[in-house]
Amino acid sequence: MARKNKLLYLKIKLMCTGFLILFLCLGARVYYLKIVKGAEYEQEAISQQITRFGDVTIPPNRGAIVDRNKQPLAVSTTVYNVAVDPVAMKELDDAYKENIANGVKDAKNVKEEVITALNEVIGVDKDTLYDIFSVDEATGKLKYDGVRFKYVKKQISREEKEKLEALGIGSRTAVVFEKDTKRNYVMSTVASNVIGFIRGDTKFGIESKYDKELSGIAGRSFVTYDSNTSAVSKEILPEDGGTVVTTIDYTIQQYAEEIAQKALLDHNPDNVSVMVMNPNTGEIYAMAQGYTFDGNNPSDPLALTTNPAFQSKWEAMTDEEKYNYLNTCWNNFNVSSSFEPGSIFKPMVVAACLEEGVITNNTTFNCTGSRSVGGWDIPCHLTSGHGIIDVEGVLAQSCNVGMMDMVAKLGAEKFYKYQKDFGVGELTGIDLPGEASFSNLMYDLEDIGPTELATMSFGQSFTTTPIQVLNAFCAVINGGKLMRPYVVSQVIDTDGNIVEEKQPEIVRRVISQETSDIVRKDMESTLTVGTGKKARIEGYAIGGKTGTAQQGNRSDYIHSVSFISYYPIDNPEIIAMVLIHKPEQYIDGITSPAPYMKELMEDIIHYKSYEPDYPIENTSSNNQTTQNTTVTIEEYTGKSAYETVNVLESMGLTYEIVGSGDTIVNQAPHGGTSVNLGSKILLYVTKGEGEGDTVQVPNVVGKNYNDAVAALNELGFQVANIGGTENTVVTAQDPQSGLFIQKGSTVTIELQSQ
Repeated sequence: MARKNKLLYLKIKLMCTGFLILFLCLGARVYYLKIVKGAEYEQEAISQQITRFGDVTIPPNRGAIVDRNKQPLAVSTTVYNVAVDPVAMKELDDAYKENIANGVKDAKNVKEEVITALNEVIGVDKDTLYDIFSVDEATGKLKYDGVRFKYVKKQISREEKEKLEALGIGSRTAVVFEKDTKRNYVMSTVASNVIGFIRGDTKFGIESKYDKELSGIAGRSFVTYDSNTSAVSKEILPEDGGTVVTTIDYTIQQYAEEIAQKALLDHNPDNVSVMVMNPNTGEIYAMAQGYTFDGNNPSDPLALTTNPAFQSKWEAMTDEEKYNYLNTCWNNFNVSSSFEPGSIFKPMVVAACLEEGVITNNTTFNCTGSRSVGGWDIPCHLTSGHGIIDVEGVLAQSCNVGMMDMVAKLGAEKFYKYQKDFGVGELTGIDLPGEASFSNLMYDLEDIGPTELATMSFGQSFTTTPIQVLNAFCAVINGGKLMRPYVVSQVIDTDGNIVEEKQPEIVRRVISQETSDIVRKDMESTLTVGTGKKARIEGYAIGGKTGTAQQGNRSDYIHSVSFISYYPIDNPEIIAMVLIHKPEQYIDGITSPAPYMKELMEDIIHYKSYEPDYPIENTSSNNQTTQNTTVTIEEYTGKSAYETVNVLESMGLTYEIVGSGDTIVNQAPHGGTSVNLGSKILLYVTKGEGEGDTVQVPNVVGKNYNDAVAALNELGFQVANIGGTENTVVTAQDPQSGLFIQKGSTVTIELQSQ
């Protein structure tokens, strides 16, 4: 009996020991999981939760680019990307089906509600959504199994997002709104080659050069845990980029672009350059060219909308040809392309000769129509000769023989020095990407023989960029200082603090004030009695120099024509250049930039309100002309766009509506600005209180009756007409095109027989 009890005791003891060992093992495991691996597993759990709910980068709004008067040129607005969670939607759909099976009468079909809302509000195709949410019947798995975030529409507006949220669409319905930013080039084509554009990682212009200042710092939206291990959504707000203030004057830039487009249409050249700057500071007021683009749609050539014949030409191009064409539009011709400058380089040579004392302003030359140099007869443009001519006459009449005679006195070594000192063949350092020097196309000193020196004296046998030669010309007339040209004056942070400011920079002094005064005053004769008479503006003392230069092989007879002009003559505040590079047809004495320069300078003089320097004949008539060609606009902020456009049209101005609504919140130019008749006024609008769904009125003027009615009805407008409907066209409409009015409103059209 005692033996049995002893065995029983031993068994119990062994069992207790086993339980104790098991308990200790479990405790050790718990300790290991909780203490040793606890932090790691807890972090993994948090990571899984963060993955489940999303760790999203919040992009900052890119800083604005504005003109010197703070007119917006490029801005960024907040938009939203819409994504769906297929896994979460399956869970919601499974719950709906279970409720239906259990007889729940008010079961909510979230999937159908989401598909309908996304289709109706932002236009996502229903079939696409059904496909994303589809389940394989054989396996029961989602087509996008494990996918928690799939984009369905990018960059919707804040208004569209709010409409979806009002319908209950959001994270509880497996829909995610990701904050994003969208770049908008407010003026479309204005200064596009200077501002540039952004497409993915590709950047041009100021957008590229000042990318760091404009970019800002991204924020972050994520899910973490608090001290109670509860999931908490947190957000680190982004820091928006700074505002880049340019030296561009929006109004002068418009003038320059209008001139560039006129010259492009008239002469079909390789390109056109039109620039305006301050010769004393290096500030660029305008930089335009013939081939340009719309910053909002840089891959769509502007010619597709302005030239019907271009459509077939574009479609026939290879991909490489299309790319080359677009590059011509995107690249800034003014800083990246070269040309032989011709006679616009003569003032630099005259200044060098005066500075070195090899001539005085009274030195004379005998032009017989040509000069024999190095065994070559090199002609003057006037082959009959200018006769006895002084320095002022050489500049005014653009005499090649006079230039060859004076540069022979100067010599190759000093010519070479001054050519370099004026910055020809070297980077100007302008704050734009893509600037080229073309120093590799310049003669070295040892290669400049008598013939080369003679032809270089009148701007042939070497190349320069438009910005190089214009900047060099500035040094001739501003007292002899070669300036660093620039297009950005300030960078301002989001608090309004100036974090970067550029001041005028003198690169070096090239000539004396005395020499500068002589050459600057001599060049008034170019416009009074010389080769630039067609650009003369009655009553104004303007200086300048014309230029004609053969390009490439002389046998090809390809030319470029140019004109540089400045005002006022005594202390120039503006200098402008018009270059028509390789026009399709060159006719000596006919193909000229002078009319374009005159129009440009007239526009600037009126805009700047410069008083005449001399009495103007028929003053009353001229005053009447001035009054009839410019008007002063008012400040329309806060007013109705519907009423304002009628006022603008009555003043002889055009307009463009930016935004959606009838209340004007901004305008360009601002009130008080004098503009030319026919100028475009930009009106920025928004919806006012009480405005419902509005639709932009299309332009139906010029359409026949049936087409006009169809276009208006398609947008939900009613149509009333004045005049017969048979074989008639629309000659006027009310409200005007571009306005936003209530859907269902009546548009009245006036009709006239064809």
